[in-house]
Amino acid sequence: MRTAFFVALAAMVLRVVLLGAGRAPDPPFFMPVHLFALVLIPFLATRSQLHREPRSGVPQLFRVGFRASALYILLIAAFLLAFYTWMDVTSFPVHINALVDQAMAAGHEEADARARFERFFTPFNYASLSFFLLLLLGAFNTLLTTLLAHKVLRRMS
Repeated sequence: MRTAFFVALAAMVLRVVLLGAGRAPDPPFFMPVHLFALVLIPFLATRSQLHREPRSGVPQLFRVGFRASALYILLIAAFLLAFYTWMDVTSFPVHINALVDQAMAAGHEEADARARFERFFTPFNYASLSFFLLLLLGAFNTLLTTLLAHKVLRRMS
């Protein structure tokens, strides 16, 4: 669990440092960092569980790995909500303006397009969607990591 906390803290610090350096990535372009974390965290958690209790079964390994992944995801989702609400307040308006320009070029009314995009592209929606999608990805990666740990890592330790 400490690993998940420190990896989440590192991801948060990286995002704040990038914002401070003027290189804040658009929201979806930071996802590779989260994907890497969701591979690393269950691997380290299941490996640690195998060292503590070598006879752990698949359900125990999955529970340990997914618990750590879920902690990471919960911390990141809360951070994303706070980050886009209070720190990077220009990211969504810039993105919405670009989408409104595209919609106007396609012949849509500006007011209608802006209202539609402003309803969808909010920090809460982004944090919520990120939470649920990362949770699904975390469960899938944890399952794969658990099977790897059960079949391969168990023999190596």
